Amino acid sequence: MTETRIFSDQVVTPAGQIAAELVLTDGLITALAPAEAPSPQALDWRGDLVIPGLVDIHTDNLEKHYQPRPGALWDAYGAALAHDGQCVTAGITTVFDSLSLHGRKDGLDRKDALGPMIGAMDRAQKDGALRADHLLHLRCEVTNPELLTLLEPHADNPRLKLLSLMDHTPGQRQTANVERLQERMAASGRSAEEIEEVLARRHAGRDPGVAYDNRRKVVAFAREYGLPLAAHDDETLEHVEEAHDDGCAIAEFPVTLAAARRARELGMAVAMGGPNFVRGGSHSGNLSARESAEAGVLDILASDYVPLSMLRAAFMLIDESGWSPQAAIATVTSGPARAVGLSDRGELAVGQRADLVRVSRRSAGWPIPVEVWRQGQRVA
Repeated sequence: MTETRIFSDQVVTPAGQIAAELVLTDGLITALAPAEAPSPQALDWRGDLVIPGLVDIHTDNLEKHYQPRPGALWDAYGAALAHDGQCVTAGITTVFDSLSLHGRKDGLDRKDALGPMIGAMDRAQKDGALRADHLLHLRCEVTNPELLTLLEPHADNPRLKLLSLMDHTPGQRQTANVERLQERMAASGRSAEEIEEVLARRHAGRDPGVAYDNRRKVVAFAREYGLPLAAHDDETLEHVEEAHDDGCAIAEFPVTLAAARRARELGMAVAMGGPNFVRGGSHSGNLSARESAEAGVLDILASDYVPLSMLRAAFMLIDESGWSPQAAIATVTSGPARAVGLSDRGELAVGQRADLVRVSRRSAGWPIPVEVWRQGQRVA
């Protein structure tokens, strides 16, 4: 039995921020008691906050390491290690690697990349080479005729813990503003002819019958394997109500405030992107995460494409939006954990996993994760 004691005058518990000493034993928090000073055996973290390890349910970050430049693929195992290192040093101790089962992004063929990325992460975890706990979130594009062929081989992967339903056909949901989509493609260097070709291909590839059948099959798959479902980029009340009827527990990146509000009314957790919050708006021109917070319909912040954005956004909720420390930190810890059925992490409380982050506020603006612990062991 190994025991570690940690004292801080700023421990963020579910009930509030207190001065306390934590006892970590064999990977769990076994005691947490108010204290004015550290015991002789305790690590003294006075002046820094102690918060739970972050839980990230949506990140595209692995893809960026697998293809660091358009057309340049990296070793998949090395990509897994680099992605893991970037996440854990951002305070993320549980990360859902979010991989799309459709299309191309920046030249990366996601169908071809899927197997190598999942396989490399599986091997790295088996080797004990990863510092964060990596789970799998498969993003199911319902317009893809090959969707089930890509999904079914991973049904028994023990890391598979979340599915999301997506439809990226231009003119609705995330890309309702087609002009904005065209501007983004033009900014990436595509010619007018290439843009028109992409839009035509996306529309031509959408068979309503395929989309409907695939949605029903993914919903059935989730129920069969007991997997939580997220609805991605819902735009209208009808979208949200369909998602709720399908059993979706999470409204992931709703694109309108009306959709976010309806999701909350129906008991779904509303997830928004950390980069959206930090930047002050969606890069797609959709619902601002800050607006969602101001309206009282923000439950979860995910890193989306910048791991360090989660911690920054949570502290912006405290510093700029007036949220209590426990409510703000819950958006990146217990909020996402509970939404995907993880009851063993996300809070500094007796019986929870000893996943925690020591956060310094000594620099202007950005909170700095100076130590990261997972299951009672320092990993960063």
